[in-house]
This record gives sequence, C-alpha cells and structure tokens, in this order.
Amino acid sequence: MSRFQKEELEKRKKAREEQKVIAVERANEFMAKNPTASRSRVAKYSGVSEFALNKWGVKLPKAITTKERMGKSPWRIGHMI
Repeated sequence: MSRFQKEELEKRKKAREEQKVIAVERANEFMAKNPTASRSRVAKYSGVSEFALNKWGVKLPKAITTKERMGKSPWRIGHMI
C-alpha cells in the first residue's frame, strides 16, 4: 500500500468515528427527550440502523410487540387515517 492510500484510509476511519460519536449522542438525546419512542424512531432520528446502535453499545428501548403496535393504530376504533 502506498503512503497516499494509507492516508486516505486514515481519513475515512476518522470520519466514521466522528459520525459514530454524533449518532450515539443524537440517539441518547432523543431517548431522553422522548422516553416512549420506539427503537425505529430512535434509529431514524440518529441517522443509523438499529443494528448499528446496538453494536455501538447504545441501550435502546425494548421492541414493540404486535399487540402494542396494533393498539396504537387508528383502525382499532374504526377511524381510517
């Protein structure tokens, strides 16, 4: 590997680390602001997937069950969107 390739790899690695720190901070901030938010909302707000947040050690809320998801739907009381 040439010196220039190594420099480019180091730049990319540093940029990924900065993005990781920003995503983790945004996820923690969003969970503090919205404690009832779902895992997917936290991931969307932070800009990365749920898997990435789990991998980086972020404590996400437990997954919503099918019953809970259906209970939040307006279809359960007969009103369409």
